[in-house]
Amino acid sequence: MAYVTLGGVFGASSSNFQDDYQNIIGGNSLDFRDSPSLGGGLKFWLEDHYRLSIAADYFDSKSSDSYTEFDSLSIGTVTRDIYNEFNITSIPVVISLDYIPIEQQFKTYASVGAGVLVSRVSWKENVNSNRASDVRVGGTHYDSTDLFPLVRGALGVELDFDQSVTGNIIGNLTIELRYTYMFRKVDMYSNIKNQLGAESSQLENSVELIPGYLSLNLQFGIEYFQTIGK
Repeated sequence: MAYVTLGGVFGASSSNFQDDYQNIIGGNSLDFRDSPSLGGGLKFWLEDHYRLSIAADYFDSKSSDSYTEFDSLSIGTVTRDIYNEFNITSIPVVISLDYIPIEQQFKTYASVGAGVLVSRVSWKENVNSNRASDVRVGGTHYDSTDLFPLVRGALGVELDFDQSVTGNIIGNLTIELRYTYMFRKVDMYSNIKNQLGAESSQLENSVELIPGYLSLNLQFGIEYFQTIGK
């Protein structure tokens, strides 16, 4: 069976990075906006009640922040205007095993899987300062594509259509609830540490970014009629 999927992403937070950004780096609370999750995959019957699934998804998380820092000794005349932009792209590629307790037109299933996350993270900062010889110059603090392991669990309800789409091909509709945990730890601070002074000692070398998220997905699939129930 081949399928495409569209889903909503929930709980994709980065609390550790949020704490560092607010309490050490000096920014405001970040509100990451998640795009819908788009994807597709293939499913193959192994034997009665078991099915192998290979899937890939894509979603973006974006946020930006701007704030002004004042020199406490300058009575507001020495300032530093800072603008940060964050872009996080997540592409989970997962191999899963589905267990279908009862094989019929209306199926429920549970799934567990593991795979790899293709992660693209970009953090760019623009600094406009009138401080003499200011060490906070901004720039691209992080811009890299990395690979990380992940695990996933899912529950789904699948309904086969009564009539074939064309010839021997029949369609089906699935609602699936997933939780994906990604072991994504990124060395975000190597560049900005050189611009923070004494505060840099409070930053770890790496930080978790969107380690896990919940998604509710709608899938449309097609498969050969002969394979139904097998």
